[in-house]
Amino acid sequence: MQKWLVLLVLVSVFALAAGCADEKSSDQQPAPVQTPVVQQTTAKSTPVPVTTATPTATLPPDEEVTVTISDNTFRPEKVTIRVGSQVRWVNADDHPHRVSFATGGFTAFLLGSGQSSSQKFARPGVYDYTCLIYPSMHGTVTVVE
Repeated sequence: MQKWLVLLVLVSVFALAAGCADEKSSDQQPAPVQTPVVQQTTAKSTPVPVTTATPTATLPPDEEVTVTISDNTFRPEKVTIRVGSQVRWVNADDHPHRVSFATGGFTAFLLGSGQSSSQKFARPGVYDYTCLIYPSMHGTVTVVE
């Protein structure tokens, strides 16, 4: 019984000491928090030259041109579009074709019979493509501003 009494007294002493320690820490002021200073800067603006282009009647902006795949041929074989326009390939053959670009970083796409896929062109350039299944098939998309 004395052991329990001693243990109870020790626990009480530790609890009392812990309570006193908390009281002392509550008297202390919290450390001030520094607020970051944000400085506003203004960049000099450089005038950008303005150019105007006269649109041609044959190439309206943001159009979609369709290339039909028929008899293992891209029709038309060569198309010219404006930046921001897209080309849609439609497979009219009864077998699949896989359109793959030699340049431009576009992903090749597989078209089953009757399927179509589109690619939007954001930069001017000449983009050659082929069919990976029938390598004799070639086409070109020319993108102008």
